[in-house]
Amino acid sequence: MLLDACAEKRDILEGRHANQHIPQFTGYLRLFDATGEEEYADAARNFWGMVAGPRTYSLGGTGQGEMFRARGAIAATLGDNNAETCATYNMLKLSRQLFFHRQDPVYMDYYERRLTNHILASRRDAPSTDSPEVTYFVGMGPGAQREYDNTGTCCGGTGMENHTKYQDSVYFCSADGNTLYVNLYLASTLRWPERGFVVEQTSTYPAGGVRTLTIREGSGSLDVRLRVPSWATGGFTVTVNGVRQRAEAVPGSYLTLSRNWRRGDRIRISTPYRLRIERALDDPTVQSVFYGPVLLVAGSQERQFRVLSFYKDFTLRGDLADSIRPEGRPMHFTTHGLTLAPFHVADDTRYHAYFKRSEPVVVFGTTGSGVPNRVRGDGLTFLDVLWEQAPFATSGRFARAVRALADGWLSEGLFTRTERDRVVAAAGRADLRH
Repeated sequence: MLLDACAEKRDILEGRHANQHIPQFTGYLRLFDATGEEEYADAARNFWGMVAGPRTYSLGGTGQGEMFRARGAIAATLGDNNAETCATYNMLKLSRQLFFHRQDPVYMDYYERRLTNHILASRRDAPSTDSPEVTYFVGMGPGAQREYDNTGTCCGGTGMENHTKYQDSVYFCSADGNTLYVNLYLASTLRWPERGFVVEQTSTYPAGGVRTLTIREGSGSLDVRLRVPSWATGGFTVTVNGVRQRAEAVPGSYLTLSRNWRRGDRIRISTPYRLRIERALDDPTVQSVFYGPVLLVAGSQERQFRVLSFYKDFTLRGDLADSIRPEGRPMHFTTHGLTLAPFHVADDTRYHAYFKRSEPVVVFGTTGSGVPNRVRGDGLTFLDVLWEQAPFATSGRFARAVRALADGWLSEGLFTRTERDRVVAAAGRADLRH
């Protein structure tokens, strides 16, 4: 029944045991390989889409209490028993197998997020000789706390495997051997005897910085396909032997370098990290903070959502860095009196992976309008839509953007004429240049 439903793109996952069914679909792909029956491949691809988007928390895991919940139910299901770790283990295997059949970068974007923010975060940062010290559930609710151990459980067994498999999907090659896919930017060495290449990658991942690929051995014609992560909105710069490449880098795609490679050739990739937020599907005011691919969590003992607001601090560049400031340690930040730390720093302190966003009034810096920051049908507020257009080159362009958007809000009945005028006037008075 589940096979047929998924092949027909009918989502009947709610209430089903997540990790019981995920491995089935890796098996269905193998049945497709053996039989050529498209139903198996369609079911696996459709199942992956039913989990990877609408049933995934910000760390990349899925499920509550081992079960799939309703499609899109993220904020509604946050608690202490989200994201069973071995379900993510098996979703990574499924993503890897799907990529073998269709080289869609969405599978590797998914892989990177889960590897970085769930698997890497799933083992306590402490040595042990009598316990795997790995997680079972990883709570996403406010004030959740990771619990480690799991000797003799499914998550204990896969938890020990997880940390021997970081190299699994860094590189792939095409069936004809003419293309090399660089999927993950992890320090690693590729030995490819069929082509005679040895490629060394240096990287400080998950920290930001430059990644370097060096041809240590081998030569010949080869297409090198570099994954441009979907989060790489701050740029993706590539040089070969010091010469900048002009190929267009589109987030969520691959950039291809085609040439005759020689020993000593060096590819340098710079992808600056930027702060960004992601909204829960069922409640856009429930949000997480990321720094590039890295989920940031706030340390706090409170068991209720922390309420944060950022737009009042924005300058014309419209960057969260105006509100969330470096704390001093790499990838650590402060905001609203809270420290934000990478979730993969695996300890047992209480954390908040989601917060509640509150921007009740339309305010531009210190200039208020007194007008409610109303929500339109898709859950986005006036300020959400405005700042999605940032950066603004000048104050004049900012004011014109506010006027155009306020006119739209007026036509949709979200502002009165008086409110529209007050918002436009406030934008004209605001100085957001610093």
